[in-house]
Amino acid sequence: MDIEALLAFITIVNEGSFSKAAKVMHITQPAISKRIQNLESRLDVKLFERLQREITLTDAGKALLPHALNILHNFDNAKQAVRDTSGEVKGDLRIVASHHIGLHRLPLILREFSKRHPLVDLHLNFLDSESAYALLQENNADIAFITIPEQRREHFITHLVWDDPMAFVCGHQHPLAKLKRVGPKELSQHDAILPSESTLTYRIVAKVFEENQLELKAKIPTNYLETMKMMASVGMGWSVLPQTMIDEDLHALPVRNPVIERKLGAVSYEKKHLGSAASAFMEIALGIWEEA
Repeated sequence: MDIEALLAFITIVNEGSFSKAAKVMHITQPAISKRIQNLESRLDVKLFERLQREITLTDAGKALLPHALNILHNFDNAKQAVRDTSGEVKGDLRIVASHHIGLHRLPLILREFSKRHPLVDLHLNFLDSESAYALLQENNADIAFITIPEQRREHFITHLVWDDPMAFVCGHQHPLAKLKRVGPKELSQHDAILPSESTLTYRIVAKVFEENQLELKAKIPTNYLETMKMMASVGMGWSVLPQTMIDEDLHALPVRNPVIERKLGAVSYEKKHLGSAASAFMEIALGIWEEA
């Protein structure tokens, strides 16, 4: 089956339009349309429904999607295996990381990796942890450094895990900073600055408030921990942040319940084989984290 046609099919699904997919693939829209027409002709099916400006997958398109992804993963694995026979660490390496990990955990690893392996073309993409899984599965990333959920995702491999203890914080002038003991009842009386509802941190906090029949006033969601830190430091509300981010601008609250714990780590998709570049990156990451 034509690899380029399958790649066009997957790109259209990801981008949601023929024109956007053509730009991503650096080809013309007629060219990408021709690839899909050839694929539809070969399979004797219609893959997309075109409704005004929107496109959706037909039942045949939905059936093809997982198989197309598998074929592209296998083809990419084959190319990587051939490259690795040279013994050199080179080629593309696509890393995905949450903003916090990218800013606070990866710099030393990136610097050491670039120094040891200058022939690798390294691509770094920042996004939230939940979105990373789709990029890995769609073969748009090799490794993701993200928050590890309590229940590990099926079909994904966790390579490294380390603890990232969290703490409840607020600004020094916030009313909560004057209390010797703080619990859910005291927190419920003030605005919270938390990440979106899809995050593990939010779900842990929300569950405690729900169990205690208390209102969680999280009116300003943001997944940028640096933004959460700034807003808490100027007194806009309390927040939950990694202990490594607490400095003279923040007051750590004496909260015993709930205890917020999370783990960070490196994840890959089980059908994507780690090539020499990805393996070298993981080796350096492991060494640096063990020293830390």
